[in-house]
Amino acid sequence: MLTQRGTVLALTIDQIVTRWLYLCGKRKLADLDEYARGRGVAPLVCPPIYYLLHEHNGGKDPSAPDPADRWQNPGSTFVNRTADCVAAVAWGQGWDRYQPQRFNVPGYEGWINTDSARWEAANRGECFERIARPEPGAAIVYASDPQHHSHGIPVGHIGGITAYHLAEWNPADPACWEAIEVANIAAYKNPDDTPAQANRLTTGAHWQGKDAWFLRSIMKP
Repeated sequence: MLTQRGTVLALTIDQIVTRWLYLCGKRKLADLDEYARGRGVAPLVCPPIYYLLHEHNGGKDPSAPDPADRWQNPGSTFVNRTADCVAAVAWGQGWDRYQPQRFNVPGYEGWINTDSARWEAANRGECFERIARPEPGAAIVYASDPQHHSHGIPVGHIGGITAYHLAEWNPADPACWEAIEVANIAAYKNPDDTPAQANRLTTGAHWQGKDAWFLRSIMKP
């Protein structure tokens, strides 16, 4: 059962990072904060989640054991577990992707995504704060580019930073992007072109050269 829509949890940086590491198979269920444990018969490790961009895209309940929506096709008993990249960050940082009261971005009606989060950070700064360099607990995000004017990827992408392994930050240095440890949900394929497990721990290399921003959530319960 969903918590009330628009929920925001008060999570510490350590709790956020632990959630993202759990999402990527690096922590156990017992390591999670009290909000996310004990929901039904949640497995000891995070199950495979599959990428879905639109309906059933997850990230609606920050008190759930993971960000995925669980749903069934008509006539089927198979339970799908699906989410997108925003769901991974929303659940990890402890907020519902739908914030009808606090997220005042024209044209989005309370829905947080890669583009609306960046706009909010740049123009209002009540929900997200842009920071100068990667840090654990923050998000890394590039915007959508449907007209191929910037980086040529139509849909934006966001991930959660679990670690940064260098002392200095130089955005012109590829080694710095490789040193960012990122938990995210992305569209991966198996060799036979079927969908593969989407919840993975990667580096920040995918975000290099795409005008990526680092965003800290400053939302409070």
